[in-house]
Amino acid sequence: MLRISTGIARGRRLKSVTGDIRPTGSRVRGSLFDILSARIVDGTVLDLCAGTGSLGIEALSRGARCCLFVDRDRRAVQTIRDNLALCGFRGSSRIWMTDAVRGLDHLADHACEADIILADPPYGDPVAREIVRTVGERNVLSPGGLLVLEHHKDDQPESCEGLDLVRRRTTGDTALSFFQPDRSDQHPRSDQHGPATTMNSTEVLPIDLPPPSSRTRR
Repeated sequence: MLRISTGIARGRRLKSVTGDIRPTGSRVRGSLFDILSARIVDGTVLDLCAGTGSLGIEALSRGARCCLFVDRDRRAVQTIRDNLALCGFRGSSRIWMTDAVRGLDHLADHACEADIILADPPYGDPVAREIVRTVGERNVLSPGGLLVLEHHKDDQPESCEGLDLVRRRTTGDTALSFFQPDRSDQHPRSDQHGPATTMNSTEVLPIDLPPPSSRTRR
């Protein structure tokens, strides 16, 4: 049974998704948020391949300002919606039913940045490296922000253009890789919307941005 471990929703039980969706284990989740600690408070969070929504909801419970959940599975989207209602976080969150890379592209196209991106794709799925590459190329992290990728310990994503691997923590068969933006030699944005607007701005928040259209990507 999934439970929120700390914060204003501590002890709340979360619904699980039926099928082959794998939620983040409690030990790994505890390790993750011990590392993130004060970064969470008043931060803006993006939960990719969100599944049950447990990571983003834990962040909201610990004081995150808002969270955008992204998952392409209809069952997951409904479960996230139910879990947000159970924990009282519907007003500080939004859900997009789309794939992770398309969600990142949509945020970048509207010059949005997140403080923390949490990504938990299926183990062995090529989308994990696509997420790292897209975050680095599209500048969707705020200065000093973090991308945290959960993956199997044998699959070791590394730094890429625009993104540096700064830490890796292994618990059992699961590893967490932490990336930060490298903007020392960065090209301008590839979009046409002008300077980036951090999600911490009162003007552009992830929960204010309409989701991408439902047309099929590529």
